[in-house]
Amino acid sequence: MTTPMMLLAAVIGGWIIQAYLTYQQAMAFNAQVAQLRKSGRVSTGVAGRRYRGGRAYVSIAVDDRGIVRDALTLSGWTTFARGRPLRALIGQKISVLKGDREIVGLTKQQREAAQQAAELVKREGSPTTTDA
Repeated sequence: MTTPMMLLAAVIGGWIIQAYLTYQQAMAFNAQVAQLRKSGRVSTGVAGRRYRGGRAYVSIAVDDRGIVRDALTLSGWTTFARGRPLRALIGQKISVLKGDREIVGLTKQQREAAQQAAELVKREGSPTTTDA
């Protein structure tokens, strides 16, 4: 096998592995979001840039009174990142999340993603509606 063919095979092999790991990450996060549904209506927001500062996903579970009962974040540079609880949002009102006030314990991307998730919850009026 020539060097260009070996290089092409390595690139294709790396791409396949990366696609598989991305799929595994998405499935793991979706399973965690499904668990949030036990706590209320679920909405997921995303913020940040892929290559500048990273991207963050925030999922929140909101009860009928508009209070966050559970929250989860996914952020990181690699496909090995997994969802983690986001305790800074638990107990917050949706109106606070929608606003611009800083919430201690959140990165800029997490704050913007939480804001987007809160906006999506507010848009959907029915208590049985889920956004994921």
